[in-house]
Amino acid sequence: MAVSRTRKKKKNRNRTTPVWEGRSVYAMGDGAAAAGGPSATNMAAGHRAAEADRVWFDRHPGASVRVRQALPDEYDHRPFGPEPLAPNEKIAVVVVQAAPGRRTRIPYQVVTTPTAAAAISPQQLEEIQAEWESSDQIAPMTNQSGQVIDALGLMRALQTQS
Repeated sequence: MAVSRTRKKKKNRNRTTPVWEGRSVYAMGDGAAAAGGPSATNMAAGHRAAEADRVWFDRHPGASVRVRQALPDEYDHRPFGPEPLAPNEKIAVVVVQAAPGRRTRIPYQVVTTPTAAAAISPQQLEEIQAEWESSDQIAPMTNQSGQVIDALGLMRALQTQS
């Protein structure tokens, strides 16, 4: 009786090349957070967010834009100024999918909620999405060649060709 063995590809744990995470390219490694990149906590939250976005887009195959509240520790206050956010201020994230599996997350806006425990309401998320879609915002993403492209502009071009 022959035993079949499958070979698993090993991940390179010593990776030092830039990795796309959210809106910016950050260097991985021990000095990444000190150099302005995300902390290990931010990276873990970013991975959870990416998986949640993948599941959402799988369930909504015709969608190209999703607006949601940032997960805890996904982003800090830095994109919005030097001062930390108040407990009742939440970050609204725009997720743009240029193609299946090619998404970018953009911390877009700070939303004030009635209390610290309250989430951004579905109505607020709809208003933010309408504002995003009617604006001239861009969504930077790297293509397979490593060039930075405007994912939202690409989506608009593809929609006009259809």
